[in-house]
Amino acid sequence: MKLLKSNIDSLFAALIGFVLVILLTSHSGLGISPDSIYYMSTADSFLAGKGFYQFDNMPFVMFPVFYPITLSLVKLVFGVLFLKVMPIFNAILFGITIFISGLILEQSNHTKWLKWLVLLIISSSPGLLEVYTMLWSETLFITEVIIFMYCSKLYFEKLTIKHLLIMALISAITAETRLAGVSILATGGLLILLNRNLKWEKKFTHALVYGLISISLFVINLLRNASLTQTLTGNRQKGVTPFLVNLKYYGLVLSDWLPFSNHTGAYSIILGFLFLTIIGFVFLYRLWSAKEHHTYEKIAVGFTLMYSFFMLAVATLSRFETINNRLLSPFYIPCILTISFYLASILRLALTKKVRIAFTLLFLLVSFATISQYANAYHVTYLENKEGGIGGYSDDDWMVNSGLLNYLNTNPSFFKEDKTIYSNAAHAVYFRTQQHVQILPERKYQHLVNEFNKMPSQLLIWFNNEDNPEVLTLQEVASTKNLQIIGKFNDGVIYLCTSK
Repeated sequence: MKLLKSNIDSLFAALIGFVLVILLTSHSGLGISPDSIYYMSTADSFLAGKGFYQFDNMPFVMFPVFYPITLSLVKLVFGVLFLKVMPIFNAILFGITIFISGLILEQSNHTKWLKWLVLLIISSSPGLLEVYTMLWSETLFITEVIIFMYCSKLYFEKLTIKHLLIMALISAITAETRLAGVSILATGGLLILLNRNLKWEKKFTHALVYGLISISLFVINLLRNASLTQTLTGNRQKGVTPFLVNLKYYGLVLSDWLPFSNHTGAYSIILGFLFLTIIGFVFLYRLWSAKEHHTYEKIAVGFTLMYSFFMLAVATLSRFETINNRLLSPFYIPCILTISFYLASILRLALTKKVRIAFTLLFLLVSFATISQYANAYHVTYLENKEGGIGGYSDDDWMVNSGLLNYLNTNPSFFKEDKTIYSNAAHAVYFRTQQHVQILPERKYQHLVNEFNKMPSQLLIWFNNEDNPEVLTLQEVASTKNLQIIGKFNDGVIYLCTSK
């Protein structure tokens, strides 16, 4: 209770974030993407006692299992109200994230006006609001990252086994929420090894304990994946995007986060390079100058470095979606906190009154420009969502206006046909009908394409408005199959496919 009373401003900022999420999801709930269906269907499978299997009855191995487990617990409690409750669940997670960020700012001896501005920037961030209005694992992951920062600060202050175990447990859960959680493992391990307040024997023991606990859940998950599919994280292709191109995308995201993005976007690759160089320099400077090891500044910069390099490396080495706001959002708050930490340090220097006033005015100008940009983006997004819902399988085009999905939803007997059923939007079919159908093969997996072509006959549910360039096109299917129309709708067609 005392914690709440002394952080009323943080609680108020958390309430702002909560309300903004609720408003954006008021029309049709959270946005639902294909990844969302992987998580939801796996949660359904887990609740049914079938283990971790996704909507196409294949083992869930592309992502760790902690987020589907979380969804299954929510669904267990609320049942059919699950989709109505999830916007509130996400809004609460966002509120918790903002509140803990406020605690970090308060403990960092920020002046009140600086703390309020930073909290307002975080709570109104279009990037964070985009994530917390979707059914994505990043919602839980971002909250875990901030909790990790808070708990690791306690450990580095006290250096006790109890606080080490807490930090390690949070790290283990984070790594089991998203594969990118290994950056948390790396951050914690690196900071322990670089800690000058620990003697080498104790340092080695703490690092070993932290490492074993942190990696435990992740290793169990990988072993389970290998036993089911002979792969660690599913079939992943070799990267096709060069490092410099990924650095450009990285810089574009940073540009969207910063004020005056209309002007900085053209210099994205330079922005990305400068940002990585600066935070790398800051981290090394604090290390070499033996600055306090237990400060939030070092933890935030360390995580930002580890996470940034991890994402750039993965996007370069493996075939991956384009680096975007969703993928980089976990280090948005550490990035903003880092900027505020060093601004506060500048203002505490023995500067002349005029110089201090000039710095303050400059920061206020940049802050208000950022908040204004964020407010305008929020207004545009709110109007779009208010009209037809958040883009994805929960918007009106899929939930209300889709004749094909409406037919499938009201005719469950269709799925009892003695034929394998494929679709170019199998995720959407499961979301509306809870029926399992196969994903139309992606052309890069030639063995799956061959299996599809060898089948004498199958049904194909084809959606005209599904934009997935990776799967076979209708023309490619028609090159090996005779397509007989057995149902035609405003947004798609059901075909009987037979071998030529």
